Amino acid sequence: MSTSEFQIGRRGFLAVAGLGVVLTGCGSSDPRSGSSSSVPDSSFIFGQAASPSTMDPSISNTVETSRIAAQILEGLVRADPSTGEPQPGLAESWETDDDERSVTFTLRTGITFHDGAALDAEAVRANFDKWRVQAESDESWAPRTSFATVFRHGSSDPSTPSSYGGCEVIDDRTVKVVLQHAYYPLLHALTQPSFGIASPESIATGTSRSHPVGTGPFRFMTADAQSVKLSVNPDYWGDLGHLGTVEFRSIPDPKVRYAALVSGQVDAYDQVGLDAFAPLARSGTQVLFRDPYSVSYVGINQRIPILRDIKVRRAIAAAIDRGAIARELFPNGTNVANQFIPARFNVDGEDLQVPGFNPQRARELLSDTEYDGEPLTFYYPRNTSRLYLQQPEQVFAMISAQLTRAGFNLDPVAVNWDDEYIQKVTDPQSPHALSLLGWSGGFRDPDNFLGPLLGSPNAEFGVRDRGLITAVNRAAAMSGDSARANTYRALNNRISELLPAVPLAHPVSAVAVNNRVETFPLTSTGHELFNDLTLRNG
Repeated sequence: MSTSEFQIGRRGFLAVAGLGVVLTGCGSSDPRSGSSSSVPDSSFIFGQAASPSTMDPSISNTVETSRIAAQILEGLVRADPSTGEPQPGLAESWETDDDERSVTFTLRTGITFHDGAALDAEAVRANFDKWRVQAESDESWAPRTSFATVFRHGSSDPSTPSSYGGCEVIDDRTVKVVLQHAYYPLLHALTQPSFGIASPESIATGTSRSHPVGTGPFRFMTADAQSVKLSVNPDYWGDLGHLGTVEFRSIPDPKVRYAALVSGQVDAYDQVGLDAFAPLARSGTQVLFRDPYSVSYVGINQRIPILRDIKVRRAIAAAIDRGAIARELFPNGTNVANQFIPARFNVDGEDLQVPGFNPQRARELLSDTEYDGEPLTFYYPRNTSRLYLQQPEQVFAMISAQLTRAGFNLDPVAVNWDDEYIQKVTDPQSPHALSLLGWSGGFRDPDNFLGPLLGSPNAEFGVRDRGLITAVNRAAAMSGDSARANTYRALNNRISELLPAVPLAHPVSAVAVNNRVETFPLTSTGHELFNDLTLRNG
């Protein structure tokens, strides 16, 4: 969080979402090959673990906001669902300058927003201008927007210079994104739903947080505290798929999500709880597993003076049995984490220094510090399941017991996820010493993990090591697969020595679907496109 997955307050969103605004499209279409000739009318209900705090993915990258936004808003490029490589989206092609300091996009023709406005280069620039202003604002979430973390934009710290140079309109169909210095994974980063292109009118009127207007296969219908409903966009330029309406229903309790599927109240649900795997298997229900593409961790806030002592941080790590946590509190296939970057990138550090579970060593390290038993405030979330943390209350209970046995005095603070948990642990003025959180990958590159967590001064960890921040940013600018991989291996080693947080696990997560579903477009990021979902018998 979101520096990891993050959210904004829900009051403003729900105040207007309850109005149930319905948006209609009236533009012409330019369908790609294979587009459906008839408008589908099947309905589908998907259970998810939380309500979106906003409908605008540019200011919140929670999986719930991003998943819904991906149906409505489309980016210049989209991610190949298998490889994560950038593919044509609203841009039919692009060209990168030789110095990798700019990318020129050629837009598709004949595409309209749901409000009937035509997609053109000015609309794209309006979105980039909006994202830049958000990153420069004094809002608490500004440093954690995707624009801010990808472009390192908005920070006044000299170790984090912005790479954003501007968005230039060449002609109606051509737009150039200019960089002040190279950012190697730019095209991959632009595949995220947070870079979905919204109607300029919705930006100008400020309605994008409550009812976004895009070019995607579905249009916003209504929303309230428990549900967001979308309807198919009959003028969509691409494949309409099988669904006429999609409802995203918020069900925080994993046992209730399971019961909703079994009773037929939902057609599928995310974040299958540990207790549900066996009964789902016995009933023959299809359960689909995502590859590990997230990391859970215990954040250590070095704004708390005693936590600046590396021996205290290493004592915390040695006291935590990460193997038991991965085995007992995460689904099978979850990997114990010794670093923040998942194994799929093959950049594992070769000299990692995160202490293994050793309670005696933890007590010895702690006795050699000035820690005098002062209470350490430990924040943890309640009433949610995340891709990186399916059972946060149980994980906290195990960790707190282990830390207490090692000699730490903890002051637990439970915060409901929907009560702005992420803001509370990423606020620079927050009193937390420790926090339980994680990060879910949104695009395929190691910088997607290290950039948001350690690419700028971090309010969650209290890290202000300019040398480390500079090294993370230099790695993001590098090209060349071999050299880049070696740089990330070295970074993983260095981060493990500094120990700004204790990585716990790289979890798998799962979606359960009923027998109506023939294929479900599972992705490791959780940003599934529901026009790619197919139902049996159409």
